[in-house]
Amino acid sequence: MKKLFEEDDDEMHGMDKAGILVKVIPFVLIIIILAITLAVGKIKEDSPEDLQQSIMDYADENRGENGPDIAVNAGVSNVSTPAPQETDTENKEEQSSEETEMKPEEEKTGSAKQEENAVSTSPTPYKEAMKPGKTDYSKIEFHQDEQLKDMMAYWADNNMKAINDLVYLNHYLAMSWSLRGTSNFYYYGDINANGQPHGKGVAVYADNQYYYGDWADGVRSGNGTWMHFHIHLTPNENDLYTCHQYSGSWAGDLPEGEGSEHYDFDMSLVTGNDGYTANLIGSYAAGLVNGDFYLTNIYADGTSREWEAKADHGSWVYQNDNKDKKGNRTIHVEIGNDDNYIWMNPRNNVNIGVPCLLSKYKN
Repeated sequence: MKKLFEEDDDEMHGMDKAGILVKVIPFVLIIIILAITLAVGKIKEDSPEDLQQSIMDYADENRGENGPDIAVNAGVSNVSTPAPQETDTENKEEQSSEETEMKPEEEKTGSAKQEENAVSTSPTPYKEAMKPGKTDYSKIEFHQDEQLKDMMAYWADNNMKAINDLVYLNHYLAMSWSLRGTSNFYYYGDINANGQPHGKGVAVYADNQYYYGDWADGVRSGNGTWMHFHIHLTPNENDLYTCHQYSGSWAGDLPEGEGSEHYDFDMSLVTGNDGYTANLIGSYAAGLVNGDFYLTNIYADGTSREWEAKADHGSWVYQNDNKDKKGNRTIHVEIGNDDNYIWMNPRNNVNIGVPCLLSKYKN
């Protein structure tokens, strides 16, 4: 009898559990339904298109602008000063606003492949590199004739190591510093009857810029090499460059004819997937790229790629009719890979030439 009553108690206990479950389950279901409804609403609020656009905008903001930024008056025989920084910033802000308004579904047309994170050529070093530091170079004595004479001898012997050593010496830094804020230069070499540079000579300009080569009636003309040493007197955190040079033909104080540009970089500052132009070989007209070009880009991992392009009086000739969603177009094609391009926005594809050049005359 005891066992029978125990079984009845168990049965009643089970019925009590069932009753509780019947009452609780509907509430649980209601809570689950409310949670699902809220989640769906959140997903709709953050649609895949919006998320994709946010990611693209973030990538664009951190990728940086690579477009050249110089201003050259083609009708004048001298290179003008670089475009004001405020104008460059204004253009970037305008571009950023336009890119934000683009819809994610506006993909590039055609079959052209865009190199990852490469929408232009290398950033252009147009800002003055040599800014005031702890040393007051205005108080350091220098003798430009003697110093330039020494430099000219090394340059004539093609002893570039010695030249690179000289430009870091305080009296050479002081010599260039004394020209700061002007387009004047100190010269040593051959002159004509009027006392103008004529023949072979060497000159120093502000911001550690030098030229060695041929002159005619006071301007660079013939064959010569111009070098801009990016020497920083304060800690450098932003300037990718250590040196930039142009070697080749000159006329009227500007690169004219066949020539080449070369950039050296502080590789600790080269990051991301962007390719930076290290070499350009081609032809120039009035200081602007003009004709067929061969280029090499370097990357943060130490690799390099080769490209070819064609230019027309300061603008790269587009490789095809393709455009991406931001309006960028193809300017360089990779050698050996006809489906890979470097892209540039058309508004930046103007007045492309040798940056940072200083002329005897200021426009």
